[in-house]
Parts: sequence; C-alpha cells; structure tokens
Amino acid sequence: MSNDSKNMGSIVERYSKALLELSIESKVIDEVHQDVQKIIELLSESNDLKRIIMSPIMSRNDQKVILQNVLTKVSVSKLVLKFLMVICVNGRAFIIERICKKFIEMEKDYKGEVRAEIISTEIPNKDDLIRIEKIIKESIGSDVSLVSKIDKSIIGGYILNIGSVMLDGSIRSKLQTLKVSMKGTK
Repeated sequence: MSNDSKNMGSIVERYSKALLELSIESKVIDEVHQDVQKIIELLSESNDLKRIIMSPIMSRNDQKVILQNVLTKVSVSKLVLKFLMVICVNGRAFIIERICKKFIEMEKDYKGEVRAEIISTEIPNKDDLIRIEKIIKESIGSDVSLVSKIDKSIIGGYILNIGSVMLDGSIRSKLQTLKVSMKGTK
C-alpha cells in the first residue's frame, strides 16, 4: 500500500512539474497560478464535483466532459483546460486536487518564495497578516508566502513556522515549560 502511495506521489509530482514547465515556457505562470487556485477552491467548495472526479465507477469520458463544462464556466485558460483533460483521459482525475496543490508548492520554490505559517487561536486580520509578512520578508530578505491556520489547543499566542524554523510563542508552550520547571520544586 505504501508503495502505491509513493508511486502516486511521484505521478502527482511529474504532472505538477509538467504543468509548471508548460506555464513557464508559455510565459503564463501567473495566469496558471490563478487557474489552479480557482480549481482548488472549486474542489474544496463543491462536494459533488469532488465526488465526480474521485469516482472509480464514472467513465473517464464522463469525468472529462463534466470537468470541461465546469472549468469553461469559471473561465480557466486553454492551457490548464487541455492539461486537465489529458489527466482525465489518462484516468488520473482523482489526483487533480493533489496536482494543483503540488503545482502551487513547486511554483513558490521556482519563484524563490519562502513558506511561512502562522498558527493562532483565531484568524489574524488582513492588516496584521500583511505586517507579519512584511517583517518576515525584511528579516530574511526573500519573498514570503504566509498562510494562517487555526489551532484552539495552543490556548493563545501564536506559533510561527518559517521554512524549517519554528518560533513558539503559544500559551500552551509556556505552560508546559512552567510545568517542567515546577516539577523540581515542592
């Protein structure tokens, strides 16, 4: 089973890389990024569409026709549309979302963006996110892609991951440190 998932991961990577190379060659990387982002949003919002592309019993052609109709209505570029139609014909519609997400990752690497993630108990407002992104950008001297996630278990404060570096300013972490330091006292 794990071998199958490794194989599927490499297939996802190959398709994502092919889409990235096509978009770079055609000089439409920003347009493809927007299209891929639209597709990710569509799949997260529409359980019906997701069921259609994930269905092992629906024919490749039916998946292709339905996906083509949906993507034409949301105006994705011809390059992305043709690319996804090839994926459907090849019987790989069920990995379209993974391909899109991997494309976004590869595109950020290509552009030299550093990924950062802020975890807090509630979503920071847009102005705070822009300020945090600006501070990170100034401190590391590189473009930053900041993602916000919610985790109520940290109680308060934040956890900031920049690449492989973690800055933990959460209340949960401070309480754990306090608990450890108090074990020796009675």
